[in-house]
Amino acid sequence: CSELTSVTLSENIKMIGIGTFTNCNNLTEIIIPDSVTSIGDYAFNLCYGLEEIVIPDSVTSIDSYAFAYCSGLTSVTIGDNVTSIKTSSFNNCANLKSITLGSGVTSIGDSAFTNCISLTEIVIPDSVTSIGERAFRDCFSLETITIGSGLNFIGYRAFTSNSKLNTITISENNTTYDSRDNCNAIIKTSTNELVLGCKNTIIPDSVTSIGDSAFSDCNGLTEINIPDSVTSIDNHAFNYCSGLTSVTIGSGVTSIGSGAFENCKFTEIKLPNSINYIGASAFTYCSRLTEIVIPDLVTNI
Repeated sequence: CSELTSVTLSENIKMIGIGTFTNCNNLTEIIIPDSVTSIGDYAFNLCYGLEEIVIPDSVTSIDSYAFAYCSGLTSVTIGDNVTSIKTSSFNNCANLKSITLGSGVTSIGDSAFTNCISLTEIVIPDSVTSIGERAFRDCFSLETITIGSGLNFIGYRAFTSNSKLNTITISENNTTYDSRDNCNAIIKTSTNELVLGCKNTIIPDSVTSIGDSAFSDCNGLTEINIPDSVTSIDNHAFNYCSGLTSVTIGSGVTSIGSGAFENCKFTEIKLPNSINYIGASAFTYCSRLTEIVIPDLVTNI
């Protein structure tokens, strides 16, 4: 209904079904009554005109692609009884600047907020236990992430390609992840693996590995010091960090994974004598690199 601009829902409506308002691209306002308990797949998909959405406490789930490609949406408030935000619920909401997550949300699905390029801050409440793959990927304006006490799972590349990210904090009551020494990173407590870094990360001496895609596409990162405690730099750890000009690798690193420094722009890098393995595409497209010395222990490139 391309000419539809306003909708009033009665208090008797309990569900907004699959694709109900898909592509009603001139719809600017809808008030969801307290009677509604679920918002179905694609319910408001491609509603470009929507600017603000308040999900009442009566709603328990926001299904896949429910508000995807709502490019005019600037503000979302999610009620306290919503437990799950499913796959791609708000992806490609290009003007979304503010998200308030209710205290009942336990899971954020894959790609839930991918390409929300205007989002500057996200606060993950204590109730959230899992964040899916690419949930906040390509949120280019994201500067601050605050994580509550309940989070125990972060999916693959959940926060990558966020070049402006500069502050990461984690609740002291979280038993799975920490941000020790105010390092501006997410570290898995049990393994000392650095899961996510940002342009202001200082890697603590207690970290033993840099995880898969930990700094991937972090264009704001200009220099990094990898301490001696680190033994492995995993796949894609620093790939496409195009602003990275200075890297110091500690004496404990034994392996550099596939694509670890792909497309970085540093001119020199010194590999420690401890390294014995350099993975596929580890330095592919490092077009400014002028010299590399392969240590004696390296058995496989």
